Amino acid sequence: MLPLMLTAAPVFQAPVPRPAVGASQGIVGTWQLMTRTVSRADGTTVVDPVLGAKPTGRLVYDASGAMMLQMMRAGRKDAISAPASESDKTNSRVILGYDSYFGRYTVDEKAGTVTHHVEGSLFPEDLGSDWVRPFTLDGDRLTLRLTSADGLTRTLVFQRMR
Repeated sequence: MLPLMLTAAPVFQAPVPRPAVGASQGIVGTWQLMTRTVSRADGTTVVDPVLGAKPTGRLVYDASGAMMLQMMRAGRKDAISAPASESDKTNSRVILGYDSYFGRYTVDEKAGTVTHHVEGSLFPEDLGSDWVRPFTLDGDRLTLRLTSADGLTRTLVFQRMR
């Protein structure tokens, strides 16, 4: 009887608390883009001319500090030959409807930011850039925000892929 009690004893003990996983470890994984919202400073939502209303995409952060992001306009079959805006006629991002880059990343948990250090990109002007992105991590949901020079704020919501 004593061996049975000793074997069963761990079942009745209180669970041992585990250390909380920090954001640096928590963002490691493959993420599916769920939504990408673009809004003006006054809160008005606009359709992004590059990726459209409901783009698709993947974001990967690995444990070694490497990252990659790919996003494209949903339903993309061909390049846009006649963009809606005159100023976008020479914008290859709009015409192609695709954005992709890779590099290293660093997390500043105190500031709540992740920085993408761009080493390779579909667009040469992005090479060498360091893009700081405020983020929130809620379980398997990752939200990145960025406000660009044009005053637009882009909010990207990702779901962890399992």
